[in-house]
Amino acid sequence: MKQWKKVSWWGMWLAVASMGVAVYAQPPALSVKAEAPAVYTVKKGDTLWDISAYYLASPWRWPELWQSNRNTVADPHWIYPGDQLHLHFVDGQPRLLRKPLRYLSPKIKVTPKPVTTLPAELLLPYLAEDKLLVEQERDNLPHVIGDSLAQGYIARGETVWVDMPLVIGDRWGVYRPSSPLERTLPSGEKTIISSLKEVARGEVVRATNTTSAVVLTDAYREVKPNDVLLPTPLPRHEGAMSFSPSPSPASSEAEVVASMGGMAYIATHEVVVLNQGHLDGLEAGHVLSVIRPGAGYTGDKGRYEYSDPDSPLLSSSLFPSSESGRLQDILIGEVIVIRPYEYFSLAVVTRATEPFRVGSRVVSPLRG
Repeated sequence: MKQWKKVSWWGMWLAVASMGVAVYAQPPALSVKAEAPAVYTVKKGDTLWDISAYYLASPWRWPELWQSNRNTVADPHWIYPGDQLHLHFVDGQPRLLRKPLRYLSPKIKVTPKPVTTLPAELLLPYLAEDKLLVEQERDNLPHVIGDSLAQGYIARGETVWVDMPLVIGDRWGVYRPSSPLERTLPSGEKTIISSLKEVARGEVVRATNTTSAVVLTDAYREVKPNDVLLPTPLPRHEGAMSFSPSPSPASSEAEVVASMGGMAYIATHEVVVLNQGHLDGLEAGHVLSVIRPGAGYTGDKGRYEYSDPDSPLLSSSLFPSSESGRLQDILIGEVIVIRPYEYFSLAVVTRATEPFRVGSRVVSPLRG
């Protein structure tokens, strides 16, 4: 029988900041918002993302604001509540200079928590609860058979039986599979995955040669027959959230193929599935822009008309057309890759100026 090993998902966050920039197009010069404060005092609960949003339209470019501190601050995450950030300009480019809080009289020594890049409460739940799984691997996982009372929906405190012998005392997460997602590779081969949403956790209390009994110790939703089990993920308080967001490679382009929440419209803080993965160059921390296509048009001078903006350009028109095209795309949000797989990725929506749907296009923020 396959031996299950606990795997840390947190290693993917490391070394993002040290990635070379040679593969990226040169970003435009930083432009500070007109209402940006000249001096900002860091508050408890602030993140680098929050602070950057006061100054920049693209918060993921926060490392560029910190260039002035490289000689005095070994780690740009070492800013704390009470520190003051002063906006100044170097060769015409905006920079934030950190002036740490200093006490003038003896105080009880307290070690404050440094500011992180993104709020842990935004990302940690998704890292634990949302996963993608190749279809072939799903068949090898323990599956819920049901409970002895033949209930279709099984609640916290109840015992479920699964179709594999497990080690008594081990803890497992129970996940609900979604409809499979398919991608055709350039070679013509097809790869199929399922997205998994954690619905409960449980502990093995009994085992036979072919089955195991699992008591549901936590339940976010009722458990159903055919849900699958995976080893319990790391506790939510573990793992560093101080990775550095960075633009995806300039050639990046993907499609939103699913929403982990299952909603028709997708908004800020929701998790989506992209049909590109680490074999396509996406890594944890990569930022991509969500794009709404500009309106299509047909016709010629004096007789222009819109074609349907949600479909390919119309092949016929009220007027004979010698010209057709599509107007400039519209930026409507940004996503950050939180977990790349081979051919797909999970990403969280950090900003959405309007709801968008599955099928929306995402591209590198450096394109255009």
